[in-house]
Amino acid sequence: MPHHDNTPRIDLAVLDMAGTTIADNGIVERSVDEALSLAGLGPITPETLRPLRGMAKTDMFSRLAPDPRKAAEAHRHFVDLMLNAVPAGELPARDGAESVLVSLRERGVKTCLMTGFDPAVQDALLDALGWRDLIDLTVAPSGTLRGRPYPDLILTAVIKLGIEAVQNVLVAGDTANDLLAGTRSGAGHVIGVLGGAHAREQLQAAPHTAIAADLEELAAHLA
Repeated sequence: MPHHDNTPRIDLAVLDMAGTTIADNGIVERSVDEALSLAGLGPITPETLRPLRGMAKTDMFSRLAPDPRKAAEAHRHFVDLMLNAVPAGELPARDGAESVLVSLRERGVKTCLMTGFDPAVQDALLDALGWRDLIDLTVAPSGTLRGRPYPDLILTAVIKLGIEAVQNVLVAGDTANDLLAGTRSGAGHVIGVLGGAHAREQLQAAPHTAIAADLEELAAHLA
């Protein structure tokens, strides 16, 4: 893309899914509560859950359930609940998400969608939204790939898509953990997007280069 000033150009945009490009509508929080309940664990307060948003869900349940077996059971229930919620249309695209993906493609910027969900949930979301042809890559935590706030997902995208410099990467997400991961990866643009899990104060407190009110404002940063 043409480049005329001193800000790093953008060769790759790594965008979070639930809460950023996809509307969460409280379904993640409700599913976490239900999964804990099904595993015989008590409900948690939103204040307990909020700092964990954006993390790999396996890590989230490890924090919420000290017993590893209970944590694994709760995570299995959570995956099942999400796999039911996705085809039911409970996680629709956020306004402007598709046009952001289309404009990135038109400008030759590679795109990667990252998530803290299990890869099976990520696949179900992509199928439900019909976004596979709009993106170059998806990344999700797995056995060897740590989720946010670690930089693994972003750096994996850099390597797999052959990006020449991490400074030319834009990372956008709705949680402090997204912004931490972006900063730790060395990305040149780390943008918090409002309207998801974390309010402006939480995003402002995390390292970032900009805060966007919505996807329309994020698109202006991309331009």
